[in-house]
Amino acid sequence: MSSERLSPRQLWVAVMTGGLSAGAAAAGRADWRWLLLAAALGTAVGWLLLRRAGSRPFHPVLKWLYRAWAVVLLADALSRTANRIHQASGSGAHVGWLLALLALPLVWMGWGKAAAFFRAAEILWLGTLATAAAILLLGAPRMNWRWALEPAGGWMESLAAGALTMSTGLFVLPVLHQTEPEPGENRRGLVWLGALGLASAGLAALTAGLLRPAVAAQLEAPFFAAAGLLGDSARLEGLVSALWLLPDLTLAGLLARCWGEERRPALAAVLALGLALTGITERLSVSALALGCLALAALTALFPAGRDK
Repeated sequence: MSSERLSPRQLWVAVMTGGLSAGAAAAGRADWRWLLLAAALGTAVGWLLLRRAGSRPFHPVLKWLYRAWAVVLLADALSRTANRIHQASGSGAHVGWLLALLALPLVWMGWGKAAAFFRAAEILWLGTLATAAAILLLGAPRMNWRWALEPAGGWMESLAAGALTMSTGLFVLPVLHQTEPEPGENRRGLVWLGALGLASAGLAALTAGLLRPAVAAQLEAPFFAAAGLLGDSARLEGLVSALWLLPDLTLAGLLARCWGEERRPALAAVLALGLALTGITERLSVSALALGCLALAALTALFPAGRDK
């Protein structure tokens, strides 16, 4: 296989890694039972879209709709990450500087080839897997299971958070035509997508069991506050928050990559930085972001695909 070609596994590993960024943001604000339902529904929709879109190039109109919404989601991811790091560090630095520092590696990655980014995502996946596994293994014995069974958030908000997490898989569709065909690739992709939904529900259940939903709802980043309890110190919260930059940057890079090649992903990162600096995305609710993704999914199923190469 050419070094410039992508493998389907690389794309789905990026979905799993980047999706955990949105999954951690939903933990403590969404009920894990509704997240499980969202995981099942999202996997079913993924199956439908893979059959409909396959690995064919997108219609030009649909391609630009994906690019526009990717910039919005990328700006939201940058704002969410910068605010979390700012809170965890307790420094007096302006959030705008953190946004710029987060955007710099995205611009650098966007300047290179897609193959280099997706190979890096496979490495970042190993670090994310080790971090998430350690948190779940250390946290499960300390959970209060009665708290975990208490309702967390409304059902509509929970489903929207789950839909937003599962929508990470949407943004590999514009680049699937760049992959080398492999037998059973769609089935394996759906396994990765379903695993993302299950992992996100697990993070939500852990957060509820460690903090109690009523307490978690009052915190800015409840999942990371729950992680801090595992070490009986705020230092662990800061450490986990820093390590979670791996899925944050993977999600941002994946969103930028749907712009294609020829340095366009770097342009997407710059546009997202400008949008994040305006603060507009912070006023968008999770439901609004999820609705945009659902509209993209519907249009993907309805729009005619481009011709096979």
